[in-house]
Amino acid sequence: MNRSTAAFLTFALSGLAGLAGCAPSRPAGMVSRQELVAEYNANAGAIPRLWARAKIELRVTDDRGRTFRWGSVSPLTSPNGLLLLEKTDDLQAPADFVLIGREPGAIELFRLGAGAMKLPEGKIDDWPGVYYLWYRFGDLGQAWWGLSSLAGSEGIKAIPIDPLQLLGVLSITQLPDDFTQIPTVVLTMSEDPYAYVVTYLDRQPSTGRIVFRREVLFRWSDTEPRRPFQVNLFDQAGRRVMTAELRAYKPISDAQVQPGAQLPTMPTDIRITWPDRSSSLRLTLSEMSTRRQWDRSATWFDPPPGLPSESVDAQSAGGVH
Repeated sequence: MNRSTAAFLTFALSGLAGLAGCAPSRPAGMVSRQELVAEYNANAGAIPRLWARAKIELRVTDDRGRTFRWGSVSPLTSPNGLLLLEKTDDLQAPADFVLIGREPGAIELFRLGAGAMKLPEGKIDDWPGVYYLWYRFGDLGQAWWGLSSLAGSEGIKAIPIDPLQLLGVLSITQLPDDFTQIPTVVLTMSEDPYAYVVTYLDRQPSTGRIVFRREVLFRWSDTEPRRPFQVNLFDQAGRRVMTAELRAYKPISDAQVQPGAQLPTMPTDIRITWPDRSSSLRLTLSEMSTRRQWDRSATWFDPPPGLPSESVDAQSAGGVH
């Protein structure tokens, strides 16, 4: 082989390697669990409340096998939903929030959220709060609700799209920063993909057993911000029941921060799948605001009159019968 042929082959092979791509190298730097949680909480703590427009695309399969598809996140469509959130000081019930899906003309098709329960007399129940989903598509509709204090107990019936799981993937609620008591988080490292893996541990309400609820994958990179890019949720047996992909972090421009501090960011493209339930939800958020005013009663569980309603706690220990 002459010198010119060898040079050509070397050039060609290097080009093919570039087209095929090469595996990313192991990041050089690392941070501790304490540093990672503090950095995450600083960002989340700058978002005490939220108002945001949403484009919603969902697929819901109920316990009768009926499947409903609605919405679109196409760039050609207008927002068809609204996301509202106000935080509490309780890590067990970290926020009152609601995701509202609407047709043109402000006709509401569903609400997914957590908050107080409105009684028929218009009063607010003094229970510690509920999480819920209701939908109404033409003549078909259903409502599910459960006590937030019992969420995760044995015997809880699954809601087709669990609002507390959605709350956990928004990446703006606090993580426990006391590593000596439950709830707490532990940190492991992944090399495929390169990620900090933060696992959330808590006690099951009905049994007191320590269980792991979810794991959050943060970017482990020497160049990219350390933000969650994937969240996995698990059932009582440790099986993964939900995966969320978090993309397109953007700043909340009207958040109140100290002079010179960075604005908080949150994912604006959220893709969630529940494989066992054949359900999925995709959100794209815009116009996020921490200052825009809204009435907290929007988060109450108040389904349309006549809609069949079911407690998911009925078969659980301590549930509502």
